[in-house]
Amino acid sequence: MRWREFALGFGVLGFAGTVLAENWPGWRGPHGCGVVVERKGPTEFAKERSWKTKIGARACSTPVVWKGRVFVTGLMGKNDSVQAFDLKTGKEVWSKELGPAKLGRTQRIGSSANSSPIIDGKNVFVYFKSGRVASLNMEGEVAWEINFDETFFPDKILWDKGSSPVFAGGNIVIASLQQGGTSYLGALDKKTGRKAWMTERPFDTVGENGDTYSSPFVVDIDGVETIVTWGGDHLTGHDAKTGKQIWFCGGFNPKTQRVWRTIASPAHANGVAVVVYGREDWVAGIKMGGKGDITEKAWLWNHKGWGSDTSTPAAHKTRALVLTDRGKARGTLTLLDVMTGKQHWQATLPKSVQTYCASPVVIGRTVYVARQDGMIFAAQLGEAGIENLREFNLEEGVIASPVVVDGKLLIRTDGHLVCLW
Repeated sequence: MRWREFALGFGVLGFAGTVLAENWPGWRGPHGCGVVVERKGPTEFAKERSWKTKIGARACSTPVVWKGRVFVTGLMGKNDSVQAFDLKTGKEVWSKELGPAKLGRTQRIGSSANSSPIIDGKNVFVYFKSGRVASLNMEGEVAWEINFDETFFPDKILWDKGSSPVFAGGNIVIASLQQGGTSYLGALDKKTGRKAWMTERPFDTVGENGDTYSSPFVVDIDGVETIVTWGGDHLTGHDAKTGKQIWFCGGFNPKTQRVWRTIASPAHANGVAVVVYGREDWVAGIKMGGKGDITEKAWLWNHKGWGSDTSTPAAHKTRALVLTDRGKARGTLTLLDVMTGKQHWQATLPKSVQTYCASPVVIGRTVYVARQDGMIFAAQLGEAGIENLREFNLEEGVIASPVVVDGKLLIRTDGHLVCLW
């Protein structure tokens, strides 16, 4: 396949349509898919072109960026917190402690602030393990604050919360899918924080399978703004205005495995959800849309052996990029066709005993990958694999996914916010 055909398929031939402002409003970027084709990031790394600033105690959420300001959630002392930094200098602009935090069961790869913020240009919305959801303006003033678990149903998830909020139907929507309690989607009014709607998501599961740490995405399907949610061995589509379930797809766990909890979120492109499941073993393409039970017709393809457990794929147009994050194949990047599941190529990052928690990000032709030990990789996507691989060691643990704005690469480590350009 010629380079031009490959590039058009993944959308990496320069600019596509109107160039967006250099913002990063949620953990998977401005398009919600981990790909920004109309943007450029750094191609080389050097300590001379970087800044590093200390942030609050360790947390795992990904930063968001709006008009040159970086917003980070975390822990200060024993309190949930939000900090704002200047993108150019790394200088702290303001910090806000919101109230008592709640630690999860593990602080090795989890934290009290796993869920990434979302921002609409006027306010930044944050969500914590404590159940706290708050809206703050650009200067750190709290517009409203509620406890999500008290407004809807108690938190019964086994480990830490991980799902990030999304904007949908003019509201903020959070998915809380859990084996030990009620699974549901809850919507909050952006201006007031009041309950807008709630819909239960009842699927029978066993063991840990009902516990879900993945995040929904929002996409137009059949002319309807749809919230797509993955977990509990099912993929579901919900009307963004009301939360009503439109369709669902099962078939992911025919042998009733008991420990298939869900961490990685699905990706989406060209009307297809790319779903990684079964720990790091499986990846499938599901055609979204329809009514009711779509299981029989929705499955387009599935493959075993190169999925991911924690890392969410990046996807755009007809291509998806999957990072295998654990097991013997860890560090494998697979570029595939979302409609057929056909592999275009597989490439392997340098071998290591270390695993990956962060999700890959594709900016123009460049893919950025962060390994858990702080090693950062950048490479060009080529016709037959990756090209011009570069490495930079942050020498600190990394769970959060990379962010690229204004030609700068932002990485949140265990104790710092680092900017490379």
